[in-house]
Amino acid sequence: MAAEEELSGFVREALAKGLPRAQIEEVLLKAGWEPEQVRGALAAFAGLDFPIPVPRPKPYLPAREAFLYLVLFTTLYLSAYHLGSLLFQFVERALPDPVDLGLHFPEATRWSVSFLIIAFPVFLYTARTLAKAAAHAPGKRGSKVRKWLTYLTLFLAAGTLVGDCTALVFNLLSGELTLRFILKAAIVGMLAGGIFSHYLRDLRREEQEGHPSPPTGGRLFIWVGSGAVALSLIGSLLLLDSPSQERVHRLDARRVEDLRLLAGAVDLHWSRGNALPLSLDDLTLEPGYPPLPADPETGSPYEYRALAGDRYELCAGFACGTDAEPLETRRDFWAHGTGRQCFQLEAKKPTR
Repeated sequence: MAAEEELSGFVREALAKGLPRAQIEEVLLKAGWEPEQVRGALAAFAGLDFPIPVPRPKPYLPAREAFLYLVLFTTLYLSAYHLGSLLFQFVERALPDPVDLGLHFPEATRWSVSFLIIAFPVFLYTARTLAKAAAHAPGKRGSKVRKWLTYLTLFLAAGTLVGDCTALVFNLLSGELTLRFILKAAIVGMLAGGIFSHYLRDLRREEQEGHPSPPTGGRLFIWVGSGAVALSLIGSLLLLDSPSQERVHRLDARRVEDLRLLAGAVDLHWSRGNALPLSLDDLTLEPGYPPLPADPETGSPYEYRALAGDRYELCAGFACGTDAEPLETRRDFWAHGTGRQCFQLEAKKPTR
């Protein structure tokens, strides 16, 4: 602290004598002071035509600004992550890999869409609010929280870029450099590189000019980001089922789960008495067994029929089939078509 006060006092006295800033900076650098210290000391005084040096207001950190900057960078991280997740989904759908058995993750897509719909507008609003505040009072851009979070963002972006390039080289040496992987690496590189270059340019301009100033290229960063998010959201909403269709799928999934529970109860009944129940009502006589599940939409009971030996049949009515589902779902025992579907099962002792 004493060294900073000594430096500030020297700069104040030199400016009071009318010495040029460039000459003061040159002398201090020759004396061994760090460039950042010299620029900071000079930036503490405004370049106004006045008989004595005019100090600039020192950066301060009210709680409101700290809150806004935390919201800004948190929503930036969330938006970048989930935008990349959606772009990955597009690549996987356009270039399916036989290894993943045609699996897609609509649940993950819906989460990413939800995060972007909420987080990205909050990021835009917070960035606009802070930009307006900085335009009226440029000194506010000297907030320590802002600088710490900016450098943290640069660190995360740089680490992501290094990891991305490392993975690219590794896959190249392994002979697994597919178009699918190259596109994913390009997505990560563009997202991390765009964020890194934007905030690095902002910090460099401040360091060169010696005082906080409005960022350059900010509008381009916002417009490009907004366009990418908008196109990703539109594409995702076109690929996802509508809310009404999704509810139909969830009802069918509930029916499948109910049939699984009934099959487990029948197996338990058979293992205890070595005989199949005559009807599902017999299952309610089992001690501790809950009420029988019914169709979640109509409330009708599921169908059960005992066959020869230890075989039996369970039936339910489905609103849609699993033909359009991923390959793993279509291969499942409970894969079904539309309408009334029956499944023949063999009673067995429940496994623990």
